[in-house]
Amino acid sequence: MEDQNLLHKILKLWFRQKSGDGLEAKLGYRFRDPELLAHALVHRSFLVGKDVPYASNNERLEFLGDSVLNMLTTEFLYKTYPLDPEGELSKRKSAIVSGHACAQSSKEWNLSEYVKIGKSEAKMGGRGKESILADAYEAVLGAVYLDGGLEEVRAILNKFHFPRVQEIISATDFGNYKSELLEYCQGKLRCSPEYVIVGEEGPEHQKVFTVEVVVNGKAYARGQGPNKKKAEQEASRLSLETLKAEAAEAEQKKAEAQKIKQPAHHVGLP
Repeated sequence: MEDQNLLHKILKLWFRQKSGDGLEAKLGYRFRDPELLAHALVHRSFLVGKDVPYASNNERLEFLGDSVLNMLTTEFLYKTYPLDPEGELSKRKSAIVSGHACAQSSKEWNLSEYVKIGKSEAKMGGRGKESILADAYEAVLGAVYLDGGLEEVRAILNKFHFPRVQEIISATDFGNYKSELLEYCQGKLRCSPEYVIVGEEGPEHQKVFTVEVVVNGKAYARGQGPNKKKAEQEASRLSLETLKAEAAEAEQKKAEAQKIKQPAHHVGLP
């Protein structure tokens, strides 16, 4: 218990030292209990080798923030798209609360500067990982909810996340990539993509799955996610990008080859 209290004191002191014009200023919200925000920034890798409870990481706050984000996003969509059917609203919501969307919004706060991660994770580029940034983003929302209530979270989302909705649901970010990949492969390549689970990491309650997409016997891309479905979606998105780039390159080479084959036209002398 003493170690846990010591960690909390260190976190609170560390956070206040980095604050001022820091994360609270970016959020536009001043915490009554700064330890909540400090706690929201502790990735589980930071606790490796430290004699502190596992629950000292940000996963519980991330769990809470995820639920708050889902509820407020549902409310926002219900009011913003009054004529959309339930199925369309669900698709929009899925994109808006996705890890990719949260990670992108976190960049407005420079959240990667504040997240506490372990040395090994940092060496592997952890500060730039979408999964870590997205989890920290949701944990911060959970911390704001506990500290200031639902209205404060709504104000932050209205300022940073919801203005990006059109960008998120654009052709680049919005869609069922797995279905789109299947349609592309069946229409262009006369085959169906295969999904292979190539990795599972982390404790049972916090798994990270890695899925690989194979098309016509060739591995195209790998995606990661907290469950198989999200990992497959990410792998599908990356594979689509690669397949479309390959197709564009092939078309360009074909056009160039045809241009070379065309006979030269000689203009006769008068």
